[in-house]
Amino acid sequence: MDGVEASLKRLQTDYIDLYQVHVWDQATPIEETLRALDDLVTSGKVRYIGCSNFFAWQLMKSLALSDVNRYVRFISIQPQYSLVSRQMDREMISLCLEEKVGIVPWAPLGGGFLTGRYNREMPTEGRLTSKVGESAWDNRASDHNFAILEAVLEIAKQLDKAPAQVALRWLLQKEGITSPIFGARTLDQFEQNMGAVDWEMPSGLWDKLDEISALPDDYPNRFITKFQRPLK
Repeated sequence: MDGVEASLKRLQTDYIDLYQVHVWDQATPIEETLRALDDLVTSGKVRYIGCSNFFAWQLMKSLALSDVNRYVRFISIQPQYSLVSRQMDREMISLCLEEKVGIVPWAPLGGGFLTGRYNREMPTEGRLTSKVGESAWDNRASDHNFAILEAVLEIAKQLDKAPAQVALRWLLQKEGITSPIFGARTLDQFEQNMGAVDWEMPSGLWDKLDEISALPDDYPNRFITKFQRPLK
């Protein structure tokens, strides 16, 4: 409650449009967190609530408890998701589609990896120089990711677009994605990234990126998909 009051004062506004829980709090029962968030919404200080960096079971438990207790629900999740980070495909994406939870990915360019600025030599500038964190060079510089980057560069050249625009456009055309959240250090970067809107990537090219960046077909997805009854 104090945190929201302080934010309202700093922002000089009466309410926050979307208030998101950063991570699951192991020290606090989720029921208490949801009750506090519900109080913030019913008091008018927050319009909607979301979460970020949750496991699929944590999001589903939160949604179920909100339904049982008639609390407001999480309407969004902010996970890391990009062509070079598709772990959310295993369970989170399908959960969000089923429960109508919006997805607002962070690091949609892989910390800059998908901008085309980098080759296989470790960079000397930018976020990828970090030795820790999700965008650390060791987390990005794999043969699989460089194969994805090569496909992005090829398609960018074919479409006369910047690589970042191609990577963001792939996200914008993916089912369930509400809006990628990119970070721009300069106005030029912002304007270039905004070039990802108002055009459509041809389905064949989109499929190529989707296929080359897909996760390995492992268990349980491989098993369940094989025996899943088709919808009639």
